[in-house]
Amino acid sequence: MIRRMCMGWAAGFLFLVGAAWAASGLPHPSGQVVLRVSGAVQHVNADGMAQFDRAMLEGLDWVEVTTFTSFTDGAQSFAGPTLASVLRAVGATGATIRASAINDYTVEIPVAHAETHGVILAMDHNGAAMRVRDKGPIWVVYPLSESEAEKKPFDGEMIWQLVEMRIE
Repeated sequence: MIRRMCMGWAAGFLFLVGAAWAASGLPHPSGQVVLRVSGAVQHVNADGMAQFDRAMLEGLDWVEVTTFTSFTDGAQSFAGPTLASVLRAVGATGATIRASAINDYTVEIPVAHAETHGVILAMDHNGAAMRVRDKGPIWVVYPLSESEAEKKPFDGEMIWQLVEMRIE
């Protein structure tokens, strides 16, 4: 009986902590902000937006994929959080992502692609953190086979030097 009560109290405590986190938004970044997400989002940690540093993104659904792109030669290894996990973290409610690069280049990505295509926000390339000169700090990567990459189905969405996403 006491064990059940303790388990009940523990479950209640975790529920309250989770509810408080959802009400207060995301934790604040402690390092350099590498990604900002705004628009139709429910969880924020800055003035109407969610800001992420690398450590926060590493804490999401981090995956490593070996894939092909029309921008690289041969199979490449990319690692980063899934786009779906970032969208869940901010409580995204829109249908479109307006993704912007350091140079203000912008593309539109359907939110549905996050799940249906396993899109990742690559931060590591072949085992090393991506630098701005090498398409970093974040590159939107669609995992593709070699034959799929040759057809370039998502080249327009695979924005590199990503720094901001607006959910619409």
